[in-house]
Amino acid sequence: MRQGLIAGILIVLLSITAGVLYWQLRKAQKQTSALEQEKTELEANIQALDERILAMQQELERKDLELSEKSRKVEELAKELERAKAKIRQYEEQGRISARQAEEMRYKTEQMAYYIQKYQERIRQLEEENERLRARTAELERQIERKESETRQVLQEKERLEIKVKAASYLKAIGFRFAAIRENGKEDWDTEFRARRIQRLKICFTVLENEVAEPGERTAYLVISDPTNKTLTNFAQSSGYFTLMDTEQPFSAKVSFNYNRISQEVCAIYDRPTDQELHKGVYQVAVFCEGIEIGRGQFQVK
Repeated sequence: MRQGLIAGILIVLLSITAGVLYWQLRKAQKQTSALEQEKTELEANIQALDERILAMQQELERKDLELSEKSRKVEELAKELERAKAKIRQYEEQGRISARQAEEMRYKTEQMAYYIQKYQERIRQLEEENERLRARTAELERQIERKESETRQVLQEKERLEIKVKAASYLKAIGFRFAAIRENGKEDWDTEFRARRIQRLKICFTVLENEVAEPGERTAYLVISDPTNKTLTNFAQSSGYFTLMDTEQPFSAKVSFNYNRISQEVCAIYDRPTDQELHKGVYQVAVFCEGIEIGRGQFQVK
């Protein structure tokens, strides 16, 4: 009986020991599983960092992001890499990863740190290149501005010269003479006339020599104004309209002549309508050619 009791006690002790061992084994298995899971997560984190660095490299190559954004992302990667290194040291100190695994992970992180440093250097180079480009662009803009200013000055000078040349090329009319033409064709030259004597009025003027003016056919338009500044017209005979400052103006008479750069006298005739009343006073005769007034004379009606 005593032997049976001892055997029972041994069985119980063996059972307890087996239970303790089983519990310790399960605990070890759980710890191993957790450690393996943490190791897997750490490797996944490192792999993710590696992929992000590769993506950053591609972004740098494409230059599709602002440099400041690239720099910020690289700095974030560097910080995450430092945190990964710290975690590796912690796991190694706690015995949660083997020395060989820690060494492999450190080697991998050192590689990534090397690439991050290279990317940071490349970003600094790009920033320096951009700064040089901005400086060069600013200098080019200043050069362009100077060139544009010089061009404007040249154009302004050209316009002034063109105006001078154009002004110099205008004809000039002086020496106005007036004659009342009788019915028999006789011409009475004077500067004062009685109204009844003026049926046909001959107006002559001298166009001065001008070596700058282009030779060729010209048309002169004569505008005779009475003392009230009204234009004398006879549209049935010698009058019509001409363009002056983009507007149509009436003229009293016109004459075409061939200009050959030498001084020459030009004459035109104004036929007065029978019903046109002439007031006493001074009459102005303005001559226009090529859109400008080239001379002016006057006669008087008594």
